[in-house]
Amino acid sequence: MHLGPEMKSTGEVLGIGKTLAEALYKGLAAAGYKMVKQGGVLITVRDSDKAEIVDIAKKYAELGFTLYATRGTAKLLEQAGLQVITVKKIHEADNDNIQTLLESGTFNYIISTSSKGRLPSRDSVKIRRLAVERAIPCLTSLDTANALANSLKSRYSQSNTELVDINNLRSERLQLNFSKMQSCGNDYIYFNCFHQNVISPESLSVYLSDRHYGIGCDGMVLICPSDKADARMEMFNVDGSESKISGNALVCIGAYLYDHKIAVKDEICIETLSGIKKLKLYVQNDRVNSVCVDMGPARLKPEEIPVRLPGEVIINKPVTIAGRDYRITCVSMGNPHCVLFTESLENIDLNEIGSAFEYADLFPERVNLEFVTVIDPNTIKMRVWERGNGETLSAGTSACAAVVAAVLNGYCNKNQHIVVKLKGGSLIVKYTEDTVFMTGKPEMVFTGTVGI
Repeated sequence: MHLGPEMKSTGEVLGIGKTLAEALYKGLAAAGYKMVKQGGVLITVRDSDKAEIVDIAKKYAELGFTLYATRGTAKLLEQAGLQVITVKKIHEADNDNIQTLLESGTFNYIISTSSKGRLPSRDSVKIRRLAVERAIPCLTSLDTANALANSLKSRYSQSNTELVDINNLRSERLQLNFSKMQSCGNDYIYFNCFHQNVISPESLSVYLSDRHYGIGCDGMVLICPSDKADARMEMFNVDGSESKISGNALVCIGAYLYDHKIAVKDEICIETLSGIKKLKLYVQNDRVNSVCVDMGPARLKPEEIPVRLPGEVIINKPVTIAGRDYRITCVSMGNPHCVLFTESLENIDLNEIGSAFEYADLFPERVNLEFVTVIDPNTIKMRVWERGNGETLSAGTSACAAVVAAVLNGYCNKNQHIVVKLKGGSLIVKYTEDTVFMTGKPEMVFTGTVGI
């Protein structure tokens, strides 16, 4: 085979994935795109492309990018209700123009289409040359710009895409058996890895955690053999990142092991990335009705959480996040948690605040955020933002952290059963001198087979 002139000059890449989104991400990454998911996007397009650019620009705005555009394009985007910063073309000003902004590192992507040809004096040619010199992706086709936006929205990253051996490609879809289980609204897909092997669980979790297509879930859990306990838990979030522990997932695993006759006893041990956890199973009519999990002691030292704040403990500590002042209490329950108390949960913009806290410099391993309202000494209500998942209906470690924080701030007492009300239901938590107990009810939703 002989390469044609286009292939010699540009090269080609191959992306293989379970979905178009995963394959597209691989192809763009292999082509040299850094796949940055924040920053600025410069948009300057010819008149014939302006009918299509609005929908594409909206995707970048939804991802959190700041939009910049030349005057004509900016006017069109503003008329569509988008916030955009108007920039001057290179020939329109000596300073504060596209060139100076390019040189300052303002733009992470450039969308530039032109009908004026390749004359060196043209702004479009100068922009593309500057982009190449500074390794800024310059998209000269709206199809490519749209594909990049879709890929960035897909949650795929270099850490959660499957490595495929092209010399040993599957000739047919791999069939995996799963169980869909819930506890307090936490809706996860569980794979029994005693009897099957799951390849690239990070990628599979992203693929299955989709509420619009397929079976949908909040994440994925592998139930694996262990030489230290009755089973080992591996848990993956919506974005494919691995979680150290989940109280609700432990509740469901305990029920699964008993009900599937893998460990038929009322006390079970599960290995997690946060250590071995003990479960007490309460059985009725030979089925598990509820599970009490010994979540282990609450860790309060800043370095154990971790959080970059001074002091022995972080209780009702004033901080500023994204320009706003808060008072926080920090706890580790295997995962890092930041708890805030409020009189009302309904008016909180948790999408904005949760993301700001999760990626704040204070938290080197990101953080789970809990807003809590105290109803009475034995009842609290909360909303949860989980790192890697966003707002969820429930989180067991978050419920435990909230009770610990409520005790530390004097709202509740130790050694008492506290009802924690969440969007997905209620959990019961007891904070003692030695450990934290969490009790939940598992539910088998359905079982099935997924082909990948």
